[in-house]
Amino acid sequence: MAGAFFFLYILPFTAGIVLTLVGNSVLRRLITQLALAAVFIGGIAVFARTPSPLDVALIGNFALRLGFSPLSLLVMVFIDLFGLLVSLYSCSYRRVSESPLYFSFMLWLIAFSNLVCMSSDFLLLVFSWGATLTLLYAFLRFGSGESAAKALTVVGVGDFALLLGVCIYIASSGSTLMPARGGLALNTPLHWASFVLMLTGAFAKAGCGPLHTWIPTASESAPLPVMAILPASLDKLLGIYFLARICLDFFALTPFAYALLLIVGSLTIIFAVMMALIQHDMRKLLSFHAISQVGYMVLGFGTGVPLGIAGGIFHMINHAIYKSGLFLTAGSVGQERKTFELSRLGGLGALMPVTFFTGLVFSFSISGVPPLNGFASKWMLYQGVLSGFFSASGGLLKGVYIFAILSAMFGSVLTLASFIKFIHAVFLAEERPASDNAGVKEVPLLMRAPVCVLAGLCILLGLVPQFFVGRFISPALGDTVSLTGAWNSLFSCMLLVSALAVGAFVWKGLGRKQSIRQDAMFIGGEPAGFDPRFPATEFYRTVEDMPLMHRAYAFLKSEVFDIYYVVQRAGRIFAYVLFIFVDRVVDILTVSVGYCTLGASWVLRQMHSGVLDLYLSWGLLGLIVLLFVLMGR
Repeated sequence: MAGAFFFLYILPFTAGIVLTLVGNSVLRRLITQLALAAVFIGGIAVFARTPSPLDVALIGNFALRLGFSPLSLLVMVFIDLFGLLVSLYSCSYRRVSESPLYFSFMLWLIAFSNLVCMSSDFLLLVFSWGATLTLLYAFLRFGSGESAAKALTVVGVGDFALLLGVCIYIASSGSTLMPARGGLALNTPLHWASFVLMLTGAFAKAGCGPLHTWIPTASESAPLPVMAILPASLDKLLGIYFLARICLDFFALTPFAYALLLIVGSLTIIFAVMMALIQHDMRKLLSFHAISQVGYMVLGFGTGVPLGIAGGIFHMINHAIYKSGLFLTAGSVGQERKTFELSRLGGLGALMPVTFFTGLVFSFSISGVPPLNGFASKWMLYQGVLSGFFSASGGLLKGVYIFAILSAMFGSVLTLASFIKFIHAVFLAEERPASDNAGVKEVPLLMRAPVCVLAGLCILLGLVPQFFVGRFISPALGDTVSLTGAWNSLFSCMLLVSALAVGAFVWKGLGRKQSIRQDAMFIGGEPAGFDPRFPATEFYRTVEDMPLMHRAYAFLKSEVFDIYYVVQRAGRIFAYVLFIFVDRVVDILTVSVGYCTLGASWVLRQMHSGVLDLYLSWGLLGLIVLLFVLMGR
């Protein structure tokens, strides 16, 4: 089974190189699908029978270790699945399907992501982690250079912090091997520095606040399959996987560390979902929700209890499923309608029924509606936070748990409100203008099939969450996850459907007795100069215009703490300081030396008069000086 390590990395890496030599676009797509299908099947085989760790000898006695943990195996299988589905979708997505390098980048991304999961050595992890950053930049270049540069800066800062944290960790532990439990205790400033720096790298990769700002910017220009494979799925899986290793294996966390995770997760949920609520661009709305959902995952690890941590891992997988599906749904809509503005969409439910159904499933799932997978993982997170609250000893820590549970519930409510707006604006509202939907039809089968698979996973994991958690997530934690409280999603769904049926009966049966009067507008004989319809983009305008909320939104929109602009400003200040204290000083010294040289040359010119007696006098004077110097010794 040692060859499995190389198969999962070498096959996609080599196939990506081969694609650069293939000129036919159809053949490129075929090779990509065959390679990724083989890698996915190989990943399932490795998951079923885990190979023993493998040491790869390098120089002398030094070797790199490859190995799997139950968590890394689970993450790797989903990485390979998303790579296969998104590449299949991309075959019919016009913006990238003909690109000579897109599918090579896809194969290399899967190869290095698998290598991250296979790494049991920090040096190998840092190498493969950095390679995924390079591919992130390459993918975002399909959109705009500015968004790619911003992502490279923000995530690069996180990766640099991770590298420093790893160096400190290796120096403290005395080994480059990644521990599999029983990490360093957070009892020294050096250990805390390593913990915070590694945490920064995980947050930047996953898109957690405040290192999230590259995601909304990238969404405005990058192709939607790129958003589906990177910030929606693979980056989330890798970032939260590394966060799990930090919290479970590398360090023994203290109550203060758990409180830090709870606060960061809660604030990420609140500010991101508030920003998503007011977006008018479908891509930015989905991007901010991709950020807010990371807050739930971080929240799960901050609970410090097995149920909450299992909920965070389960939510990581669920989020990758429905968020990838949402970005692919947006890509299908954008390809047919050539716009992502919510105010210019509408009426697509009848024209794109499959896309409408899958979009509805993903929207309900991310909103936590039973019986879908988003409900199951969020319910686990709520229970995990409550378990942590009852087990906490200090009053301050209990207050943090209360803030966390309120933030999580508040975020769920606003998420549902956002996706009511999304579904209404894209699929249900009347199109505007009506002629824009002429010729719109359902997307090709290669684009529908991956989205339907993801929607099916949302339903499946929502119906049997206990089986998935008990069979796959509990072994990854090495602990039994006890599910407290009633959370049967199917029963909850039946209650919800019953309530809707009663409401429909009341509206149908009793509502007929109430006549609705319809009148024409009275405008004093003037021509109607406005549209009386109320688009979905205006649903929550009153929330944005409220006095306190208006100030909060103004602060969030100002991007004061955007790390990209912070780095830019710091770079300008540093450049100015260098200009004043280095460039100007060097210039002054250069000019001064020049003038001194000119002065000395003028004196020497005056001394060289051509008179032999004067030269003999200077020679005699020099000999006398030399005599005194030698006598002084």
